[in-house]
Amino acid sequence: MKLVIFDIDGTLTRTNEVDTECFVQAFNDVFQITQINTNWSTYGHTTDSGITLQIFHEHFDRVPSELELCKLQDYFVELLNQRYSTSEILQAIPDASVILHKIALSPDWKIALATGGWRRSCFMKLEALGLDVTEFPIATADDSYSREVIVKTAIERAKQMYHQQMFERIVLVGDGIWDVLTAIQLQLPFVGATNNTQKQVLEEASVERIITDFKDIESFFQALNTATIPIPHKPKEVLNNSLPPSYFETLYATNPDPWQFETSEYEAKKYTHTIAALAKARYQSALEIGGSIGILTQKLAPYCNFLLSVEVSKIAQEQARIRCQALPQVRFEIMRIPEQFPQERFDLVLISEVGYYWCPEDLQKAQTAILRSLEPGGHLLLVHWTEYARDYPLNGNDVHDSFLKLAPTQLKHLKGQHEKQYRLDLFERI
Repeated sequence: MKLVIFDIDGTLTRTNEVDTECFVQAFNDVFQITQINTNWSTYGHTTDSGITLQIFHEHFDRVPSELELCKLQDYFVELLNQRYSTSEILQAIPDASVILHKIALSPDWKIALATGGWRRSCFMKLEALGLDVTEFPIATADDSYSREVIVKTAIERAKQMYHQQMFERIVLVGDGIWDVLTAIQLQLPFVGATNNTQKQVLEEASVERIITDFKDIESFFQALNTATIPIPHKPKEVLNNSLPPSYFETLYATNPDPWQFETSEYEAKKYTHTIAALAKARYQSALEIGGSIGILTQKLAPYCNFLLSVEVSKIAQEQARIRCQALPQVRFEIMRIPEQFPQERFDLVLISEVGYYWCPEDLQKAQTAILRSLEPGGHLLLVHWTEYARDYPLNGNDVHDSFLKLAPTQLKHLKGQHEKQYRLDLFERI
């Protein structure tokens, strides 16, 4: 048995424009927030919940309360209802109901829905447009702020509903660049379902199977059976923008250890290799860029007379302060690099799992600041995960290769270590 997972807004319904208008108005009327970036591709997580969390951190430096979320959702749904009752702006994609019915009758395929919208607003729109999806498993932005987790949740619910331990094939169908990136991240075949305006965007994203309407049912089934996983890439909205502090505050607010630094065997081995790579038994003054919750900070501190750990997330650094409170040589500061940078000089700079959050321009600025602060003969240690992450502007290899270009004129490469999922490089300042 095979599974097709449909996005909703823009894929089954023509509601992206009205969704944006009502979403922005809801923030304006409920919270008096007027300046909202509606280029959703620039957000870390392009879901109603992810965007809301990021907006709240940017404007209020905190997460919304349950009451505030309820007020926002209530008003958002009310605005959608008003728009539907007074105009024809809400529309179903032609033959969307037909294609859902045909697939439901197929002995080979089953349907699930995965949407970045909230459950209440999605069902309101679907009901208003006469699309009955109550028989299908669905996952929404109420389940997670992450599209990857939403799609995984839809798959698990489909397994339960259809009594399958696994599916022979799973295909994601969507209209947005964020749907493509999710398919890449989860390694799922992807079918683009969009109008001619968006077709070029999907073609540029290496999508091979694109359906501009559902009228040709035979072609749609052929696309499902022949669709491939898009080639990994980063659209300009991701590549050209460093991830903001609000992205990280959103992560830590919903999970105190979002990368399992405390429990992951992968992280434990990487920490051991990181400390083993230090070229000196002790450093006078060290800088750790991106200290997170302080796991590596605690391991690095015994090798330093003085250690400054900087981080953009206040939530994460508070954990680090508590973890390292018995280490007097450690100092913490909230700092966004490269816009800000310490004025001290260091004989060790450690960048572990941070550089790929910078866009290329900010990476170059960070390099300049790091070289300026690093003493001659001082060491620069880089450690980064090297696999694809849809919301990071760069990957680990991009970061390390960029620093390798500074050798041998500004940096001397002392050590390179390539593991299955990460890379380590040690440099000396010339």
